[in-house]
Amino acid sequence: MPLARITPNDSAGLFTRAEALSAGLDDNDLKSPEYRRVIQGVYSLAEKPSTHVRRCSAAALRLPEYAVITGRSAATLYGVALARPFDPVEVIVGGCKRVHGVRSWDVRNSPSESLLWSRIRLATLERTALDLLARNGLYQGVAYCDALLHAGLLSPEDIRAFLQGRHDHGIVRARQGAELLDERAESVPESVLRVALVLAGLRPRPQLEIPGEFGAPLRADLGFEREKVVVEYDGAWHGDPERFRRDQHRLAWLRAHGWHVIVVTSERLYGDLAGVVDEVRAAVTRRAHDFP
Repeated sequence: MPLARITPNDSAGLFTRAEALSAGLDDNDLKSPEYRRVIQGVYSLAEKPSTHVRRCSAAALRLPEYAVITGRSAATLYGVALARPFDPVEVIVGGCKRVHGVRSWDVRNSPSESLLWSRIRLATLERTALDLLARNGLYQGVAYCDALLHAGLLSPEDIRAFLQGRHDHGIVRARQGAELLDERAESVPESVLRVALVLAGLRPRPQLEIPGEFGAPLRADLGFEREKVVVEYDGAWHGDPERFRRDQHRLAWLRAHGWHVIVVTSERLYGDLAGVVDEVRAAVTRRAHDFP
């Protein structure tokens, strides 16, 4: 039966299973290549693009009106793409059956901490930051909030002020993370790496500017200026041969001019972070004797 008989609930062209059944479709029809399940109980035409924003719109059709989109999903709706297309929609909601495709927390929140969005609620930026810090591990939570800061949506002072006097679940970790924020990081992995080094007692400078070839400044992801140590994350190179070529030239120039360069891959960052920290500490300690 043509989908045109089903009136979409919003401009994303989404419809619920109940709407499909009332229009004459059955579950076998919904399993055909013509349609795609976006989250449990919500479908769209298969030709529609898969984005996290559409996934949030689907959640709005499935969840009670008091549900609040927060965390990485809220950040993505504010224009900071922390959630991938098929990541679960992160929400605050209580008294609701578990929905596949939704990651939910039954935690305290007040109406002033959210605003109306597509039938349900969207956390304010400050509330979004609280949930990023409180509902994720310390490194990731700080990195996610760094992305909000880098986009200019919040300041560290905004977040710290919002956390004052609160007793939410996870507030201790949130306050610890708020003291580690730095808006200079240009990617989540760079922030994760920086936080690990800072917690190990090291003090790298994000986006360190170094006088480079022909006087043009070079920027390092993380740098120790006095010891002339640079720490680079290589994830941004993948899939961009020209970017890879430029970065290789830049790193070769730095090495040729006395800088010790440590390149950290995604595999090492997420599989051997302690080893990365040990390598950086050893290099900084050794070079401190060379540049007293």
